[in-house]
Amino acid sequence: MKSWDVIIVGAGVIGLSLGWRLRGDGLRVLVVDKGEPGREASYAAGGMIAHCDPNPASKLRALVRASAEIYRAFVREIEDESGESADLREQGTLAFFLEHENPGCEGARRLDANDVRALEPVIARDALSKDRNAYLLPECSVDPRALCGTLVKAARHRGVDFVTGSAVIEVETQNGRAAGVRTAHSSYAADIVVNCAGAWAAQIRPFGPPTHAAKGQMVCVVPAPEDVAEGPVVQHVVRAPEVYIIPRSDRRVLLGATVEDAGFDKRTDANTVETFYRAAATIVPTIGSMRIHDAWAGLRPASPDNLPILGETSLPGYFAATGHYRDGIMLAPVTAKLMTQIIRREALSLSLDAFSPLRFQDNS
Repeated sequence: MKSWDVIIVGAGVIGLSLGWRLRGDGLRVLVVDKGEPGREASYAAGGMIAHCDPNPASKLRALVRASAEIYRAFVREIEDESGESADLREQGTLAFFLEHENPGCEGARRLDANDVRALEPVIARDALSKDRNAYLLPECSVDPRALCGTLVKAARHRGVDFVTGSAVIEVETQNGRAAGVRTAHSSYAADIVVNCAGAWAAQIRPFGPPTHAAKGQMVCVVPAPEDVAEGPVVQHVVRAPEVYIIPRSDRRVLLGATVEDAGFDKRTDANTVETFYRAAATIVPTIGSMRIHDAWAGLRPASPDNLPILGETSLPGYFAATGHYRDGIMLAPVTAKLMTQIIRREALSLSLDAFSPLRFQDNS
């Protein structure tokens, strides 16, 4: 039976990034997914690389900063290998923070009302209210759907193998360690298995990291057919407490996002869609003349403490890289880098002690 060095369970942005990275280090990699690559949480994400968030979990700050530092190089490399674009936009984020909030990064610039209008003339004059402060943040964004498509092509270019449409049921063991995985249709052998199955990670036997689904609804609006202008309606990502406004280079604009404890329900709600639409139009009135093109919901992988689960489990050879909650797109490059170091038993460039799967060992 054919075997691999590493089997990755789950082909979202985390699994794809890790597979691409491991193959680049010379390991034979198989990625197994229950559906098509990049079609779950990654497909539904907004794509903000929001490393200037004013309220990050303290344990995440170093991880977030490290990922932001390598993000542009990561995107350029996979674009070069795939010949595809991830729509990396580097215009920055125009953020409206509450009075007590401050950017969590260097390079942020405080703005007054005139600065805001100079940067984005389409912003409503009263968007900067007395209880808010405006900042220009040195952040970027990507289109997660394009990013995952780019990663798939880059991974295939390096020689990563894929099995799709077949959910992993169990991590197989031999002599007290991981020895591969079993699906409903077949078994696949490897000395190392990495559970990157997102919100479904806990369903894999004999145990999986304790993730659960955190639903997030998003809305996409597009210009009316008679609008023949070129370029995005807004140049910057616009972030306010009530809505995110994320432009794409093809003139689509995404609005989001909710955080809901709704199990595996991916239905959208008309009232939520309308709420986002109205909130966005209040900040950018031009959006009020755009039409709603689509709405969807994704299932983010949340952990009990809302921190990622990264490292080797209590079963030798069985690793976890999941539980990224709202930060999977942002943390993909650094997760791939650090998990590769762990798997290859190299010195870690950043401590992952706070994210060890062993902190939940009583649950497994």
